[in-house]
Amino acid sequence: MACDANAGRLTAPGGVIYEDDLWRVEHALSPVLLCGWLIVKPRRHVEHLADLTLDEAAALGPLVQRLCGALQRALAAQRVYVCSFGELVNHVHFYVLPRYADMPRDGLEVLRLMFGAEAPFACGDDAAAAAAEKVRAALS
Repeated sequence: MACDANAGRLTAPGGVIYEDDLWRVEHALSPVLLCGWLIVKPRRHVEHLADLTLDEAAALGPLVQRLCGALQRALAAQRVYVCSFGELVNHVHFYVLPRYADMPRDGLEVLRLMFGAEAPFACGDDAAAAAAEKVRAALS
């Protein structure tokens, strides 16, 4: 899926939020489990974190820092979690997950609820696209 999105065969709600020669950032694809859930992935195909080039690795930290600040400013995120998990996609990627004031303060509880049957934080494509636009504006 990451390679398909990078090639333009899949489009996330709101389109590309940020991209440069090394990295691309989009909102999570449908079904959207959380408004503001961003996915950061290298532009080239990379399967493991250890396979990043020195330039990719050096650019990742500042990019994630900017995204966390943008989520706080644009969407009033109380906390922003950054993680990498999931092996269904053979392309390294990082999730940038906002926690809002009305969510549990325990990040593991937030994840449990997001992936549970009820999905209490789910938002539709229109709301996700609006969130993507706000984050994009906050990055500029």
